[in-house]
Amino acid sequence: MNSIYESYLKEHNFESKLEQWAKLYKNKKVILYGCGLLFDKIVELYDIKSKLNVAAVCDVKYEKNKPDSYLGFDTIRPSELNSTDYDVLIFTVFDHLTCLNYLNTFDFFHENKEYRYINELSFKNKIHALAIKTRIALKYLKSTKNPVKTIKYFFACNNIEYNSKYNYMQVLKRLRSKEGKIKVIFIVESNQKWGWQSVYDELKKDERFELLLVTLPLTTRFKDKIYPQKEDIEFFSKRNMPIIDGYDYKREVCINLKELGADVIFYTHPWFVDVHKIPPSITSEFALTCAISYGFNMVESKCWGTTTPRNFCSNLWTMFAESKWHKPFYENGTNLKNKDILYVTGYPKMDAYLEPVNPEIEKLWKDDKHEKPRIIYAPHHSIERDGGFGMSNFVEHAGFFLEFAKNHPQYEFLIKPHPVLKSKCEAVGFMTPDEYDEYIEKWRELPNGNAYTLGNYYDVFKTSDILVTDCSSFLGEYFVSSKPIILLESKSRMPFNDFGLELKKGMYVPQKVEEIEGILENIFVNKNDVLEARRKKIIKDYFFLPEGGSGKYIVSYLKSQLRMD
Repeated sequence: MNSIYESYLKEHNFESKLEQWAKLYKNKKVILYGCGLLFDKIVELYDIKSKLNVAAVCDVKYEKNKPDSYLGFDTIRPSELNSTDYDVLIFTVFDHLTCLNYLNTFDFFHENKEYRYINELSFKNKIHALAIKTRIALKYLKSTKNPVKTIKYFFACNNIEYNSKYNYMQVLKRLRSKEGKIKVIFIVESNQKWGWQSVYDELKKDERFELLLVTLPLTTRFKDKIYPQKEDIEFFSKRNMPIIDGYDYKREVCINLKELGADVIFYTHPWFVDVHKIPPSITSEFALTCAISYGFNMVESKCWGTTTPRNFCSNLWTMFAESKWHKPFYENGTNLKNKDILYVTGYPKMDAYLEPVNPEIEKLWKDDKHEKPRIIYAPHHSIERDGGFGMSNFVEHAGFFLEFAKNHPQYEFLIKPHPVLKSKCEAVGFMTPDEYDEYIEKWRELPNGNAYTLGNYYDVFKTSDILVTDCSSFLGEYFVSSKPIILLESKSRMPFNDFGLELKKGMYVPQKVEEIEGILENIFVNKNDVLEARRKKIIKDYFFLPEGGSGKYIVSYLKSQLRMD
């Protein structure tokens, strides 16, 4: 009796595919990704070494514990893919998309590289897929009576995307005639990344909506899970916002959103929806799905053109864009042209600038009379140098800034680290969790310093005078305040996009950290902020700041689509 692995390989004509790959990649270097039981069966049944020029084999488990070889093949870590010379990546796993999700999330694999996988469609299956798309198109036409959109989506969308389009039309019909309340669910993956507050507040004003937050774990690049649910529940409960732990611990996925009665879903993060089994392609069956970039997009991130965000964005009902510049950026990056998904609304996080400051945040600054200039130090998490965004200088600067704060009592300091920084410090061996906590505590013990590690950081922005950071999104989010920014630019950081390059013209960029002292003195002692006028012009020319805020703009759009106005 054949094993499930052998049956799977026969079902997908692996022997035939292997022969094709042997001819196609005769003089090419191949990486095999996935060293589990399916790979073991492949090596047992087929003479891989004689068919393919295998440079190495790779697996997520090798990121932490890598043997020198496996079944006679050299091994490499996923983070070493970018520095390895090869021509094609072949996935030897059941689910290549999950592996692509992982590699894309941490920028270990660029899809300008060729890749293949075992369950690729045959010519026969491609004909079958075309027939399925035709049936979807006919259903869509019957439902909408719109031949123009039917034809447009036939050529712009793949089968899954087209099916999502049809699903949303059915959901809209249901919701437009629904007698009870519209249930809106916000997916929360760490309160520090919460960006829908103004949308939530605007919806709360209308009794026709029922609101619920669902908090979920995060997955790191090393496949470790971070469970912020307890902290999230405490954070939002204090704000009288209904929230539940949405994690099914037995199945290790999100609880059933359909059973929760979700009509509209606001996503926070595109990268982990597949892990939790709640991608828009599935939730489109019962809810309208919405998203915006979890960070204000400042970098020329290849991630937006890779499989995970492309599949995520292309199956959304609506994706909100930060500015008019960002709309074509996402259209090109995530293949959204002619799919009618993007809508320019501005960035709802920035609506926090329109709200009064929480008095509790004001207390973080120990100089309560605000007689000293207030400085935020916000280090990014990307301290690894073997993939990822490569922005952070924290390993080099952690000690410097703590000493700088100690030696400059004329200023007030507050460290606001990225929520993933702690786990990254542990992962790369820079600090243990206890050492990291001790470091943060040293900031809190300073007579002129403190630390803040929760969400609602816009009130920290509003009560500060300057930002010192190596981050990306914070640059755009803080820039709109018109306050000065000192950018600690890493040589290895992912390049800015054109929007980021324009904003960079309004930032102070020291060549070495010792120059920061002179920049601060010039701004706060000499009262000579030479970039102030330039920042204000950039804000006027580049940001989209609708009257009343982006949250109001987004809710108005939602109500108009539901015909509630």
